Amino acid sequence: MRVVEYTLDPEDVASARLLAIGIRPRLELGLFAGVISALLGWSVSPWSYDMLPLVIGLTACLGGFRLMQIGKVRQAAGAAFQRNATLRRLTTASWDDGGVTIHPAAANSERISWSEVAALKENERIVLLQQRTGNIHAIPKRALSDKAMLAGFRALARAGIKRNAMAPP
Repeated sequence: MRVVEYTLDPEDVASARLLAIGIRPRLELGLFAGVISALLGWSVSPWSYDMLPLVIGLTACLGGFRLMQIGKVRQAAGAAFQRNATLRRLTTASWDDGGVTIHPAAANSERISWSEVAALKENERIVLLQQRTGNIHAIPKRALSDKAMLAGFRALARAGIKRNAMAPP
């Protein structure tokens, strides 16, 4: 059984929420900048057409709207972090072949079987377990002492998800 202790911070909670709903801000911002650059380059080329400024404006508006959405999710995550004392407590996560146990200090622990995990997602900051019920649990990567521990956690989680996906309904 492997055990780690960690304390979440507001950025971990925001990162978990964004990842859970499928938003990757750095990737999206990079793609947005690439599209705008390509459109601007195209606008000064001999293949430009009359509607191109409108397309550039619409793309910029949609990109701005997406950035506002990301900001709202981050703001809501920060508010949730301040409101929910459990998120600020020292938490212990332990895992084995059967699943993972999340135990915040002075709160009830939760045992999650690998078969209850619908998805394992991660970004540069956290590893996210998404349960079939919709609940999410974030473990900061800084809590995992080395790459081998992270790789072992990934392997157990993915094997459990795969077994569950192959099981008859």
